[in-house]
Amino acid sequence: MRNQRQRRRLTSFRYYGTFRRLAWTLPICILLFVARASAQEEDRDLPQIETAASRTAADASLPKIATLLQGVTTPDLTVLGKALHTGEGEQAPAPGAPSNTITPIGGLNQESVPDVLLKWAAPDTSHGLQVAVAPDSQPLWNLYLLCWDGAHWRPSRLLTGVEDFLPAAIDLGPPVGRGLALVVREGKAQIAYPVIFQVKDHSAALLWDSLADESRYQPLLQGQVTFQSRAGTPAEMTVAGRANPGLLQVSPSGNRGFQARAVYRWDGKAFIPAKTEYSANPDYTIYRFISALHLHDYRSAYALVVPAEFLKSDSPMVDTFRHYIQDNLPEFLRNEVFEAPELPADSADEHMFVLSTPEKRYVYHPVFSNDGKFLLTGLTRAQAALPSEPFSP
Repeated sequence: MRNQRQRRRLTSFRYYGTFRRLAWTLPICILLFVARASAQEEDRDLPQIETAASRTAADASLPKIATLLQGVTTPDLTVLGKALHTGEGEQAPAPGAPSNTITPIGGLNQESVPDVLLKWAAPDTSHGLQVAVAPDSQPLWNLYLLCWDGAHWRPSRLLTGVEDFLPAAIDLGPPVGRGLALVVREGKAQIAYPVIFQVKDHSAALLWDSLADESRYQPLLQGQVTFQSRAGTPAEMTVAGRANPGLLQVSPSGNRGFQARAVYRWDGKAFIPAKTEYSANPDYTIYRFISALHLHDYRSAYALVVPAEFLKSDSPMVDTFRHYIQDNLPEFLRNEVFEAPELPADSADEHMFVLSTPEKRYVYHPVFSNDGKFLLTGLTRAQAALPSEPFSP
């Protein structure tokens, strides 16, 4: 399930600069309880932004780079760097602007000359416009792959307008062979988006964009993407980070939520999810509790409580629990989205969560078992103001 916050999508030819500070999103795939139909309904509200596969935006830098490379007839990287004006900013796009760089990428081909990743400062498209730059904004880069064909360097466009990224040469198995993975990380939430390219005949071609419409990739907040080699088979991709569940919204740059680890396997065309593991903690229990009641699955929600303490009854049953929820917490049975705000470090009620409606604002105070299972032993509700600033997605 995905919540209704704006989703930032990659593009290999344009990363919308005006949206780069709005890169929050992307809850995880629904855990055990949320129905696929509900996720599909919410996806209709997500904006349709270009992906890397769209190939619609022009690249003004590529012709210039190709022109600079025409006179380079040696694989020597020192000569290559001088021709592209990389280094100490001697030919930076503007005074004080970051300098372009070249980095060898080994393992993509069997030749003695490694391919080269060129990081080129993106043109400032805001010139002449009244656009305020965020204080913590990072420079935008265009990324290109340079391949030596035996006589000249041949440039291929990879991504345009990225901030922070990590490259990796990976094995994708036959018939693709070696591939280039670029993992782009954006915003304070550090959401990671991998893009996979094939390098063939001295040029790079897009194979898979994690944010294409057909992609099954589910990013995590403060995520890390790694690739593990597997003898004779395509590499596995592992994504680890903080889950962002749709029915229990968390601050993208905060600490609420729970940890997740997902393994993806290459099927010849895309990385598809193979398994996902979640780390148990109080927020994980809260999310599962909300999800189960959202679907009126009383039995699953009942399994997340210590019945005698939660219901204050000597002989509690699922039916008793059902009546209790219907009489005391009916909002859990509706299509409501709860919030898990960040609280001060010394807060005694660190797992409090909130429901805001046009009419009322509820604050919930959960109590958990101390046996490591984090089962609910109590849940009280009050109408009160938050002890800190309101949640802001």
